[in-house]
Amino acid sequence: SGINAEYGSSGINAEYGVEVAVQEEVLLTDEEALREAVKLRSEEAGVESARNTQVLYFDEEYGNNDVRLIELSPELLNTLKEEKSFVLRGDPAEEAVLCTSNKTYTLRECTTSNSLLLTPDLSTNTGTDVITTGSDVITTRRVASTNFVYYELKLCRAKLDKMREILSRSAYSGEENESEDKGYKVTIEDLLSEIQASEKELKEGLDELGAIELNGFWRIIEHEYKTSAVSRILSLLEEMSWSWEKVPLIESCHTLAELQPRFVTELCLRLNGNQVSETEEEVFIKLCEDKICRFYGQYILSSSAGKFNLTEFLEVWQDSLPDGMTIDLTHLRGLALINKSSKPHTISYLAVTDLPVQPARRFAYLFSRQDKWHMTMLSLT
Repeated sequence: SGINAEYGSSGINAEYGVEVAVQEEVLLTDEEALREAVKLRSEEAGVESARNTQVLYFDEEYGNNDVRLIELSPELLNTLKEEKSFVLRGDPAEEAVLCTSNKTYTLRECTTSNSLLLTPDLSTNTGTDVITTGSDVITTRRVASTNFVYYELKLCRAKLDKMREILSRSAYSGEENESEDKGYKVTIEDLLSEIQASEKELKEGLDELGAIELNGFWRIIEHEYKTSAVSRILSLLEEMSWSWEKVPLIESCHTLAELQPRFVTELCLRLNGNQVSETEEEVFIKLCEDKICRFYGQYILSSSAGKFNLTEFLEVWQDSLPDGMTIDLTHLRGLALINKSSKPHTISYLAVTDLPVQPARRFAYLFSRQDKWHMTMLSLT
């Protein structure tokens, strides 16, 4: 229990409506002397003497600052009461965060000119432990410490940037490349110990990366291998004359089993489409037009380190798609840099996920690619 008290020439003005008296050279066991001190302080402060008075004293253990104070919103306080636990995460070089089961908060140190008195047993008029006897009652309360520092929590985005890097160390690239000591394989517990995110946010991040749990370890599919796997699926559609709006999942996995594992085919289909129907023998997937357009656009752009003529690129991009799909430049958001100030207009590959995380290095790289940027373009990177 803490109390925010302001020192003045007339004594202590305490919140919560419970009068607190300063005890100077008065023995705590001398009840009459305490009553007189309380009366005197009340008169000096110009307030009525309370029927129930608590006297704060500083004992020989005063000054122990093992306890840290954290300011909580009512909503967060209720959450912590319900969950009964939270986790502080961060390396020594990182800003600490506090994580509940589904949210992440930055933890920042604040100072105050007020004295925050930490008292283990203080009663307040909002509690059920206030003395309500008919006669005046004086209670002594020990002050454990005086604090001028507390921690403030601010809701923030989960810091998932490191997760792609960690998972890339053991990216899956085919059974022929698998070995017991391949890379740095991680469990969900390993990721929670390294990533500044709640468990819910971490799992959502794994879904966005298209990660999959293999033999108890979380893995992502290596980019070039996944590109080849999706290309095989789209070639199969053309070969079998299947509609991209109704792709048979089980048959696709079986047909491509000699070229790539079944779980890779299924993962690629589910990452790029949605299940639309199911029978006893088959599950059908409708490919997402936006995702397939984005896949082909990225595939073409990343095939060259140079710039493409924008008009020619759009023609090649559209021709590469299954019938019925239509390109749109919004499909390439976060993947491409378009320069309309040049003649002719050009487009080049620039993946936001590959940019440096640190702001200074990020801006330095961006301006090395292009001298001038509109604010709207920077906001997309």
